[in-house]
Amino acid sequence: MTSFPPLAALRRVFPQTIFGQMVAILVTSLLLTFCFVVLLLRAVRPALPPLPVGPWPDTLAIETAIRSLRAIPVSVRQQAAEGMSAAGFHFQLNKAFPCTPQPTDHETGLVHRILMHDFPDDAHSLSVVKCASGDRISTNIIFPRDGIHVSVISNFNFHDVIHMTLPITVPFLSLLVMTAALSLWSVWRVNRPLSVLARKADTLGYDTTSPPLEEQGPREVRRVIRAFNRMQSRIRLAAEERTRMLMSISHDLRTPLTRLSMRVELGGEDAAPSVMRNDLSLMKQMLNGALAFLNGQRETEPFETVELRSLLESLCEEFSSVGKQVSYEGEQEITCFCQPVSISRAVNNLIENGLKYGKTVKVNAWSETDEAIIEVQDAGPGIPDNMRLEMLQPFARMDRARSVDGSLGLGLSIVQDIMARHHGIVSFHDATPTGLIVRLTLPANAPRSKGRRAT
Repeated sequence: MTSFPPLAALRRVFPQTIFGQMVAILVTSLLLTFCFVVLLLRAVRPALPPLPVGPWPDTLAIETAIRSLRAIPVSVRQQAAEGMSAAGFHFQLNKAFPCTPQPTDHETGLVHRILMHDFPDDAHSLSVVKCASGDRISTNIIFPRDGIHVSVISNFNFHDVIHMTLPITVPFLSLLVMTAALSLWSVWRVNRPLSVLARKADTLGYDTTSPPLEEQGPREVRRVIRAFNRMQSRIRLAAEERTRMLMSISHDLRTPLTRLSMRVELGGEDAAPSVMRNDLSLMKQMLNGALAFLNGQRETEPFETVELRSLLESLCEEFSSVGKQVSYEGEQEITCFCQPVSISRAVNNLIENGLKYGKTVKVNAWSETDEAIIEVQDAGPGIPDNMRLEMLQPFARMDRARSVDGSLGLGLSIVQDIMARHHGIVSFHDATPTGLIVRLTLPANAPRSKGRRAT
């Protein structure tokens, strides 16, 4: 599936870890909240900033009216005062409004202090009184020097709803947005892949053949899924190998058991102990081979630096000492970081296979850059190209009839297992004029940590 270039670029920029994604979401939420606040303030705030919270608008209107009355002639002040009166504000000259004094509150005291500050000449004479007139509460302001009386029926504007609630609403709104974004992300991005993994783990005990999980989610979750897929693959291969081993052993043991049964039924020379001992020895050899293969899979031999020439020459001399035609041809000094006993076992299996099918075996070894190469060549019939990979599997044989010699087809599979622990390669090549060459390619200078992981 192809994606648009902008989306591909966004995926590369977006963090891959859980921590990075949480930080990215948090920063993005803060930026979006900041932009929202800026747009909101531009939409609802007037061109000029409002006065601070308090009775400033009403007090400013009173101060403006008083200064206007003082600026006009006395003869027209009463008419002007009546014209300035409006709903909630009443102005009159030389006549007090009917009033029942009430206790002074914070609002009245604050208006008094503001007027004293703005009219310093009247600071000692003006008065601000809270009054009750019928069922209404008013604030009466008196300027004795000019006989100006002001009655404010409505309450002073102490509340600007938008600008009072905006500083409180926006932080809570931004916190809600960030919390919701992080919660939705954690559920979708983290919990969903983990839930799928948990369901798959529940079914692993009775179903190891299901397809591997898709690697998705943050980097940490993808690593867990990748490890789970590898574990499932190893379990499936182990189960298949166990089944194949039991089927092979059952099949191969059937022939000597059938012969033993027939010898017991027929009796006579066919049931002689020496003859029956051969079949028992063959069965024992088969079982020992299977046990050796299983023990080799749990090999924990430590890795060390080995001089391969001495190791290979000693193996060849052991076969030559008992009359086998095995020779070594190779470089004088070849060092390799490996498990010496396991490498000896692998080469020993190859030599035995070569002697079984080709009578003569040549062992060669050399080094190339960071690799050590071992070749075992025989003069046998070889292995067809289409069967070479199959021969590396346990209990695989080209001819099932060869089981009469006690072989279970484990030689090459043991070699393959040993090379896998060494991160090496097993390859087959044709020899000239006839025969087979099995080549083992090993890392010559593997780090110690790598070798430990291979065990």
